[in-house]
Amino acid sequence: MEERRSGSVVSLEPLLMLAGEGRLISRAAGGEVLQILGAAQTGDAISMDDYSMDPGLGPPLHRHTHEDEVFYILQGEATFHVGGKVLRSPAGSTVFAPRGVAHTFANLGRDRLRMLLMVTPPGNFSRFYGVINAPKPDGSPPGPAEFAERIGREAPKFGIEMLGPNPLGKD
Repeated sequence: MEERRSGSVVSLEPLLMLAGEGRLISRAAGGEVLQILGAAQTGDAISMDDYSMDPGLGPPLHRHTHEDEVFYILQGEATFHVGGKVLRSPAGSTVFAPRGVAHTFANLGRDRLRMLLMVTPPGNFSRFYGVINAPKPDGSPPGPAEFAERIGREAPKFGIEMLGPNPLGKD
């Protein structure tokens, strides 16, 4: 299958990913991220990651200048802060965070949260994720403090503006 983009031809292949398949791209700061589809597989059209996180976790308030994000809650409940609105999102809910809009989320429940994150276009965000999740020299993932420091240092380089702590009480 061929698709035209900006005057170039990108060859895309149909793809089946079975449950549990993908590439583990993060084990930092109490969560796991399994990449199901990446930029290379979709011609930089969309990515899909399976996020799993313990109670009490969530990123700082931030805004993307290059990407739109769609979150689909698979298990547990996420609380989102998007564009100044607080959205309680149980399993089966979908939340859209368009580029340019301040947003964050947190697992404020007692159970592990699982959600799908779809990013479009994903290339820039995937490169950011590669930098902040790079293993330490001994091969282990960065700890929470180092992970937070990497995010703060690297986010502006990728068009992600960090706006402060998580207003939901988590960061």
